[in-house]
Amino acid sequence: MTPQSYTCPAFNIVVIGQAGRLSYEAVLFAASLRHFSPHFTGKLIVAEPQPGPHWDNDPRMPGDVKAALIAMGAEIRPFDSAHFGSSYPYGN
Repeated sequence: MTPQSYTCPAFNIVVIGQAGRLSYEAVLFAASLRHFSPHFTGKLIVAEPQPGPHWDNDPRMPGDVKAALIAMGAEIRPFDSAHFGSSYPYGN
């Protein structure tokens, strides 16, 4: 079977994006995926933690980062982080 005739089944990819370094790594991942796998047919989902009791600061990504991810076809999904955060389990 030659590489041209192989069809990969569709699958989704989930990465975490939050304020700080991980937001830029999510952008880099999305750009790399689009560049090196232009025929990727699955969804790129960026899971974004929401503010809560385990976070010292707002963990959401800046608006310009979200806009860049969306422009590259990523879907941003918020989630509540009940079991981790900036201060959990060591703080409080």
